[in-house]
Amino acid sequence: MDTIKIKASEYANLIGVSLNTVKNRIRAGVLPGEKGEDGIWYVLLNREEYEFLTQKEEERAKQEANLSSNLEKLKAGFEGSLIATYLEMLMQKDRQREELFHELSSLYTLLAVKEKEIELLKRALEDREKEKALVEELRKELKEKEKEIHKLEGKLKEKELELAQKDIEIQKLLLEKEREMLSLRLELEQCKKQRETE
Repeated sequence: MDTIKIKASEYANLIGVSLNTVKNRIRAGVLPGEKGEDGIWYVLLNREEYEFLTQKEEERAKQEANLSSNLEKLKAGFEGSLIATYLEMLMQKDRQREELFHELSSLYTLLAVKEKEIELLKRALEDREKEKALVEELRKELKEKEKEIHKLEGKLKEKELELAQKDIEIQKLLLEKEREMLSLRLELEQCKKQRETE
């Protein structure tokens, strides 16, 4: 099925509504269309629908032309002039009624757009609240981790002190052993000298 891309303004003229109504319908997702890179709004239609709308517009234009011609003929006489005036008033009322209907349709479409926007804002707000709750939870976890780290640092310092004390004790033992070794060497030397003199 062929898809035809026409300007939103052209589509508005074809169906007899304002350009804003068409834009609102596109925004609401009621009417397939898009805003082009050139900044102009476009409507996407299949070929059959486009041909139907153009044909309908041509028929409407012909009917209006015929009606205007008939009214001009009626205006030739006094009674005809009154009838023509009455018919013109009826036509004007019909146009006003149609305009009001399209305006109401536009307002409903705009309402649908606003409802969608509100729904999106609500979702965004909910997501933000979830993010806030997650951040708060992460902060609590971070505080707990900081407490644990602080405790571990305290234990680490205690262990370091214990190791330092043990190191000092080992150094003392080594010194004592070295002294004992030195004392034994001296005794051995003295024994050797005594044997040599004997």
